[in-house]
Amino acid sequence: MRGRLENLIGQTIFHNTEIVVVNSGSQEDEEMIVREYASSYPNISYTATIQRETIYRAWNRGIALARGRFITNANTDDVLRNDALEILALALNANPGVAMVYADQYVSHIPNQLFVDAHN
Repeated sequence: MRGRLENLIGQTIFHNTEIVVVNSGSQEDEEMIVREYASSYPNISYTATIQRETIYRAWNRGIALARGRFITNANTDDVLRNDALEILALALNANPGVAMVYADQYVSHIPNQLFVDAHN
């Protein structure tokens, strides 16, 4: 969780984003980590459910809480290059008729590997 939040904080448009963390019955101590970051960054919020939910229900819960213009999911094991959200937002802003954009991606089997270190 810490690595994921650091990656999101490192985004070039981080201060123009809202991060909604949904804890759906996680067995790990992620709440403490998220609350630590949320206390330093007002654009990070945290919500938890009592019972475990499916990933899609948790995503929908986050979407319902979000106030932003664009939405993306950010799973704990994902890592983005530092300008990824900016590139995606620019593409959506430049093409108002487009509802969804995707980014290139690498799949790595090395935990917490940075995007810049990933190779085809």
